[in-house]
Amino acid sequence: MNCPTCQNEAPKHGKHRNGLQRYSCCGKTFTEPHPEAFRVDGHLSEEHGLLAIKLLCEGSSVRTVERVTGFHRNIILQLLVIAGQRCEKLLAEKVRNLPVSDVQADELWGYVFKKEAHKRHGDTSYVGDAWCFVAIERHTKLVLAFELGKRTVTSATRFITKLATATDPGRRFQLTTDGLNAYPYPIGNILGDRVDYAQLIKIYTQETPEDQRRYSPPRLAEAIPTPVYGDPDEKRICTSHVERQNLTMRMCIRRLTRLTNAFSKKWENLKAAIALHFAYYNFCRMHRSIGCTPAMMSGLTGHPWQLTELLRAI
Repeated sequence: MNCPTCQNEAPKHGKHRNGLQRYSCCGKTFTEPHPEAFRVDGHLSEEHGLLAIKLLCEGSSVRTVERVTGFHRNIILQLLVIAGQRCEKLLAEKVRNLPVSDVQADELWGYVFKKEAHKRHGDTSYVGDAWCFVAIERHTKLVLAFELGKRTVTSATRFITKLATATDPGRRFQLTTDGLNAYPYPIGNILGDRVDYAQLIKIYTQETPEDQRRYSPPRLAEAIPTPVYGDPDEKRICTSHVERQNLTMRMCIRRLTRLTNAFSKKWENLKAAIALHFAYYNFCRMHRSIGCTPAMMSGLTGHPWQLTELLRAI
């Protein structure tokens, strides 16, 4: 190998700790050219990398994707995190200042590494119950905002802040949530007089000992529409659409499927999977009830995006 200073052939000078040959000349030492570093995100432009992301969007498990694509599961998880972070940025950039009329919000339960009841001393806040707050526009089916956190006022505040950014500040809309006590305070402080806010408070039947042993939700006895702020239309106090979105999430995000071992082991993986799902749902997936994607119905795009277009948008 020639010296970069004098261009003469340089004598060898041992090995570098990474195994490359070292040389010495003109009072300096240097190594042979390094091979180009391997980049996991380079797979996102390849056919198998896109297939891996598509399978994850359609509810396949990491091990299934590993068997189909031939990628190691660690690479698949790295691809998931990279794609999820890109999608989260895309949603924050595209879904802003949208005119809406009827918004519904709800929370979906999941957990990371272990359930809340099994936590021990020393476990961080990123272990245990993980609640995904979701807001959807009733008519366009567009997911306006989401937040992964605990079922607390702090998480609800971050969620409502994102919802305020996503909606047009000059247009009033109706907002319906369930009866969670964490909602009224941040909605009143952040959205203020921009919303007509109501809660749909659900009352369930008394559970018998036999019902408590069965893995199924209790039977709904009554749903009470309760106005909270402004003048909400009682006929539009409903959470059915966002609850149907919760079912879509459980079907399309494998780590949210009940009674499996596919639950997330890391908080960032669950957050990335949710962000990827919502971006794919908004921009790529055709919605049967409206005949197009939610982004098209909202005027954000003029055509259904391909997965490649989604991942390269940021």
